[in-house]
Parts: sequence; C-alpha cells; structure tokens
Amino acid sequence: MEETKQALEQLRLLYYQESGKLKELERAKKEKERALLLEKKRLEEVLFQQEVLRKAADEARMRAKRALEEMGTKALQYIIGDHVSLEVELSEKGGQPIASFWVRSRYGNYVVETDPAEEEGGGIADVVSFSLFVTMLELMNKENVAPLFLDEPSKYVSKGHSEQVARFLYEASHHFKRQVFMITHDEHLAQMGDCSYHVSMKEGRSVVQKVK
Repeated sequence: MEETKQALEQLRLLYYQESGKLKELERAKKEKERALLLEKKRLEEVLFQQEVLRKAADEARMRAKRALEEMGTKALQYIIGDHVSLEVELSEKGGQPIASFWVRSRYGNYVVETDPAEEEGGGIADVVSFSLFVTMLELMNKENVAPLFLDEPSKYVSKGHSEQVARFLYEASHHFKRQVFMITHDEHLAQMGDCSYHVSMKEGRSVVQKVK
C-alpha cells in the first residue's frame, strides 16, 4: 500500500511538472502566434506600400513618357516637318525599366519607325537629344534653374533646318526661363542669341570680340 502511495505521489509530481511544461509551451505558442500575426500584418503593409509605390512609379513613368513624346514631337515638327513624331516605348530588362526612342515618319499612307540615330545622318538624333534634355530637366527638379551649356547642338542637322533649330532653342529658352550658353559655328544659332561673341585664333592666342 505504501509503495502504491509513493508511486501515486511520483505520478502526481510528474503530472504537475508536465502540466507546467505544457502551460509554458502553450504560452510560448501564443506568443509565437501573436508574433506571427504581427509579422503577417507588417508583410501586408509592406506589400501594400510596394503596390502603391509601383503604381505611383508606373504613373510617373507614363507622365514622363507623355511629356517626352510631346516635347520631342514638337521639336521635330518645328524643325523638320509635320510628318515626323517621337514615340517612347517603355519596357523592363532584368527588373529595371528601360525606354526606347523611335521616330515615326509618315509618307502618305506609309509610316516608318526608325532609331533617331539612323535618321538623316544623325540630325534627328540631335533634335531629339536636346529636346529631351530640356524636358528631363523640367521634370526632375523645378528648382533647378541652372543654364544649358550646348556644344554645336546642330552639328549634324541638315543646313536647311539650322534656322528652325535656332528658333526652337530661342523659344525653349524663353518658355522654360532657362539661360543658354552655346558654342557654335552656325550663323543662325549665333545670330539668335541675345548676346554673342566671336572667338578667333591669332598668333596662337584666342581673341574674343563681342558681336552683339
């Protein structure tokens, strides 16, 4: 009988010990479940924020696309003619957004798309380049009022279009209220400036003479 009582007492102690362990495990389980729930909520918030940022980035890219197309097309039509326009194609490569630029030329019922660098010996590329450069400056930072420094912006543009290039740059400068400093051998560009200087080389020295 005594042995039975001792065995029962041992079982009772073991029960209390195991019950304590069980309660501790249940408490730890509840804490883990609460922590897991918090992590799930945080994950949902992060995923929601990522989706909002993605949509905002997509919208920003589309706005930039429209602005670049509009400015590039205006520049091309102002300088080259109404038959050309600029198209910006957005895509992704390796998870990174990329943009491709195409010039669309309409000849009657035919439309030809080409790389700007391959059009008219590079002249189209020059027009697209400085028009997009001005647009990107305006899109990125409204407080950036730094002047534009251009080196032979019409170097590859057909001579018959140099006057239009000059007028476009003049109009863009005044429209965006951005000063332009330019080095050029083109008379139309030189005459379009509010102030111009002629630089020549004499006996190994640069001679600067104000023209207007």
